[in-house]
Amino acid sequence: MGPPSMDDAGGAGNAELTLVELERGECMRLLAGAGVGRVVFSSDCLPVAVPVNIAVVGDAVVFSTGFGGKLEAASRGEVLAIEADEIDRVYYTGWSVLVTGVAEVVPDPGPAGWAEPLLSPSWLGRPDARLVRLPATVVSGRRLEWVATAPHS
Repeated sequence: MGPPSMDDAGGAGNAELTLVELERGECMRLLAGAGVGRVVFSSDCLPVAVPVNIAVVGDAVVFSTGFGGKLEAASRGEVLAIEADEIDRVYYTGWSVLVTGVAEVVPDPGPAGWAEPLLSPSWLGRPDARLVRLPATVVSGRRLEWVATAPHS
């Protein structure tokens, strides 16, 4: 089964799926609304991607994590990436955003934990959770969308 036609998507006929590169501002806006993303780090020289709750704070992405590979990588100041997406499997549309930067553990988020209200509740409710900040040094994104084309004669 291939992608649907624009008629299937409720359109008026001639259209094609197009891959559109997103501007940095649009990427950060989409990421801010995602709530959940995947943090990518290296473990024993192999890439690992795991889901985390995310929030955009200024020009950075923050996430909460307990002890383990993500926190160890951030503690060493390694380059990490965070990816989030939204895919419509019916109409073959969607977007994907990737942010890359040098991770840093937030030393003390303060008594109220300034980022906690921004993050979705932890699925594990870990009392040992620490905040990690990933500056948005490199930001890229793309959207797959229907674009109207001229009718064929």
